[in-house]
Amino acid sequence: MPIRFSIARRGVLPTEGQPENTGEATGGENRLHLSEAKNLRVLLESPQTTDVIDFQTGSSRLPSVLPKAELTAALSILQRVMVHEFEKGNAVALPGIGTFRLSLKGGVEVKDGSCHGKDVRIDSILFRPDGELLKEVRRFEVNQVPYGWKWDAGEPEVATRLAELFAAGTYITHRDVSVAFGQTLTRSRVTSLLQRLVREGRLIREGKGAQTRYRLA
Repeated sequence: MPIRFSIARRGVLPTEGQPENTGEATGGENRLHLSEAKNLRVLLESPQTTDVIDFQTGSSRLPSVLPKAELTAALSILQRVMVHEFEKGNAVALPGIGTFRLSLKGGVEVKDGSCHGKDVRIDSILFRPDGELLKEVRRFEVNQVPYGWKWDAGEPEVATRLAELFAAGTYITHRDVSVAFGQTLTRSRVTSLLQRLVREGRLIREGKGAQTRYRLA
C-alpha cells in the first residue's frame, strides 16, 4: 500500500490548517493556495509506531531464531550501551540501522572575551540512517494524492458515495466511509462529515466508540 501524506501550513499539526468542507461544490477553492507553497510542508499522515518485541511475537513476525526473552535482553543491552556512550558525548552506531547522537539546545554568551554556553541542555537524539537502510526505504511508493485533500468533493459526490454504501447494507461505519472515498480523507475529516450528516437529519447514529454505526434516517 502506497505511503500517504498530508499537506499543512508550517507550525500546525497534520490535522490542522486543512480546508473545511461546507457540503457544497467549490471547484477546489477550499484548497490551500498554491501561492502559499513556500509556507506549506508535507507530513506523513498519522504514522503508527510499531514495537519490535510485539511485532516479532505477533502473527506477522519475520523469520528469526531469537525468542522473545532473548530479543528483549538484546535490546536492553543496546539501550544500556547507548546511554553509557551518550553520557560521554559519543555517538552510537548500530550496523545496518544507523548512527545516533545527542542534540544540544541553548544559547551562547561572551564573558571576558571568551564564548560560553548559556542554559545548554540535552534537547533530543538525532538519527542518521545507514546507507543500505536508506536505499531500501527510498524505493517505497508514495501516493501522490495527499491524504485528507479531497475536500472539494461536492454534495452530489457525497450523495453518490452514501447511496453506494447503503445499497450494500443497512448500516455503515467510519471505515466504510473512508474506503468509499478511496481513503483520501483523514480520520477527523470522515468524523466531521458523518457528524454533519447526523445534524442534517440524513443519518442516525447508533452505538458508541468502536461499535458506532450509522443508518439512513
